[in-house]
Amino acid sequence: MKTPLFNIHDLILVLTLAVCLLLVIFQWLLSKQKALASLLLAGFFLCVGANALTNLLVWNDYIQLADGTKLVLSLSLAATTLGKSLCLYGYVQSIIHERFQLRWQHALHLLHLPLLVTLIGAAGIDSDRLRFLPGVHSELSVQATNYLWHYLKFLPVAYAFAAVWSIRRYQRQLQDFYSAPGGQGPRWLLLLTLGFALNWAWSLIVHLLGAHLNIALADGFGIIDNYLTFLLVNALFIYSLVYAHQLLQTRDKVAQEKTAEREGFTPSAETIQHIRNTMEQQQLYLRQNLNIEEFARQVGLNYREVSSIINKQFNTNFFEFVNTYRVDKAKALLCDPACAQMTILDILLESGFNSKSAFNRFFKRYTGMSAAEFRKQQQPGADVTD
Repeated sequence: MKTPLFNIHDLILVLTLAVCLLLVIFQWLLSKQKALASLLLAGFFLCVGANALTNLLVWNDYIQLADGTKLVLSLSLAATTLGKSLCLYGYVQSIIHERFQLRWQHALHLLHLPLLVTLIGAAGIDSDRLRFLPGVHSELSVQATNYLWHYLKFLPVAYAFAAVWSIRRYQRQLQDFYSAPGGQGPRWLLLLTLGFALNWAWSLIVHLLGAHLNIALADGFGIIDNYLTFLLVNALFIYSLVYAHQLLQTRDKVAQEKTAEREGFTPSAETIQHIRNTMEQQQLYLRQNLNIEEFARQVGLNYREVSSIINKQFNTNFFEFVNTYRVDKAKALLCDPACAQMTILDILLESGFNSKSAFNRFFKRYTGMSAAEFRKQQQPGADVTD
């Protein structure tokens, strides 16, 4: 009876490789994203697929490899691990920044590669030494191999969490720019990136605990890691088709503040009152997709100046600023006997909100109770249904 080359769990690595190759093709054919984002996402899929193939060959007990091939596998593992880390981080940057371009400074990230190649070459770390097979190590190579594994496990975690931080910063910037920055795009991007971060963090933790775990348990954790990667790769592709092109564009908040400081802009009391009057008298808060540029045109000021005034004089962001008026409008409607037959959904839409969750969150924050409770308190006989 022939010995099988792969076990059932190895098939997930084969599937990951096959799916990644297909996703690269589909990405180029179907993507609605800008060219750089598509290129980086395709690079991410390629690196994840090549990384799966490399892991499959490194940990396979039945394929006989030449010594030179074993060294190539170590180099491939290093290159694909770095590649998937940089491509995921770059992909996130390219879709959340309006004018993101690759610059020479970004090449500094590639300095990881010569460091990894030097470590592998100097210590002769081939695939056998990566597995710590008996009789292949010297005392020095054991230490060098441990350093390499630490490096390869920590690197993607660092870049993934850096990407998560960038998305959270982007979401905060949306609140400075839009009155209703909801939507699924930013949320799904955050969840998927966080998924990869936690997946790779899982791999790092398993690696660090490897010396204290029995082989069967460590292998089980590693298998779970492979399945999670397969699921996340497919989810990221679906996200790139459905949501990525819907992301709203922002301006850099720091750049706005520096511009205002450089121009020595100090708003007068009349200017501050004019901003308040424009919002109240024209009831601009009723426009569900109002952004700060549109509001600034109505005020007659540069949007950077308006943003600076709202941030510093009103001590809030544009999102909070507008939604304060919307909650006040909703309260007025809920108290009005003429609106007693309107549902809560009708009220929130009439007030300028386009999201039930945002309305509930803001209303409870400002009043200490839900809209239904507020209406029941003000008008006991009114409709309190959604």
